[in-house]
Amino acid sequence: MAEVMFEHIEKRYVGRAAVADLTLRIPSGELVCLLGPSGCGKTTTLRMLAGFLTPDSGDIRIGGRSVLNAGPERRPTAMVFQRYTLWPHMNVFHNVAFGLKLRRLSPEVVRRKVQDALTLVGLPGMEARQPAQLSGGQQQRVALARALVLEPQVLLLDEPLSSLDAKLRVGLRNEIRGIVQALGITTVFVTHDQEEAMAVADRIAVMHEGVLHQVQSPGELYDRPATRFVADFIGQMNFLPLRRGAAGQLLAGPLAFGVAEVVGSGAAGSGVASSTELAVRPEDVLFGETGHPVQVLRVSDLGHYREVVFRLDGAPDLTPLTAFVGKTETLHTPRVRVRRALAYADGRLLGDAVPLSASVVNS
Repeated sequence: MAEVMFEHIEKRYVGRAAVADLTLRIPSGELVCLLGPSGCGKTTTLRMLAGFLTPDSGDIRIGGRSVLNAGPERRPTAMVFQRYTLWPHMNVFHNVAFGLKLRRLSPEVVRRKVQDALTLVGLPGMEARQPAQLSGGQQQRVALARALVLEPQVLLLDEPLSSLDAKLRVGLRNEIRGIVQALGITTVFVTHDQEEAMAVADRIAVMHEGVLHQVQSPGELYDRPATRFVADFIGQMNFLPLRRGAAGQLLAGPLAFGVAEVVGSGAAGSGVASSTELAVRPEDVLFGETGHPVQVLRVSDLGHYREVVFRLDGAPDLTPLTAFVGKTETLHTPRVRVRRALAYADGRLLGDAVPLSASVVNS
């Protein structure tokens, strides 16, 4: 195990910052997911940590030591790639043992370590199989065993599940999480799949256009996104434009709010810009006999819950909103209340939006 530290890392391509002033500490034994859309800089960050790319500025330390002058083979890391990258002419044993043989270990030590690694990933007794005889999930387990057998201080996973089907992906991500926890190994896991990140990570680092927006636990990230981008990217979110009302109220159509907790200096007292928005999770919209009347536009059955698309009465210019409701909830008298909301100004979290009208109440 080893702590990983990125200090003001910058990487540019043809004048464009692929990674801009990245500072991130990953404590020893922690599993961190780098999450974001394609082109956000997450894979570039991972490849700089692995030694395949060199940053233009800044420093990367593993276990307190800078690794900028060390090539990939000299770093205490091992990487599992998106594609399995198994050698097709080698059986499972030789694929897993390849790195150990380069270290000139004795045949008995190599054999024991390979067997232990294959048992760890759930493939005991598969040493003689050829890659072509394995399923996609089994091939990725072999790739994981090939990395773990080297006993790295830091395990790097570059979208390792993206080529698998959905059900297999869920099963294998749980296995990876269990293995990493059992070994206590520092792990950096790159993915563009937010559900995957939420399921496996101790903390998630959300990136967009080379910039690190927020690093927190999955629950904290979901409940309190620091930026408008994170709020929109993680889970599903309704956004309503806010405008200044009487006595400092913030109005979202017919609904009135105040800001209870300010994030950032001077945010509450500043003027509300045109980019100020109210953000509400679909599960925080409650239907009942009290609240503001709405017009239901569409109801979709999504298995254990229903998705309701509706419009607030008296607000024809507002974008239709989405709510998640239980299978047994009635929509005969469609009125809504908002259980919880956040306010964003100029793309940054302004604070908690506190209901000020009878149509929006706390639970």
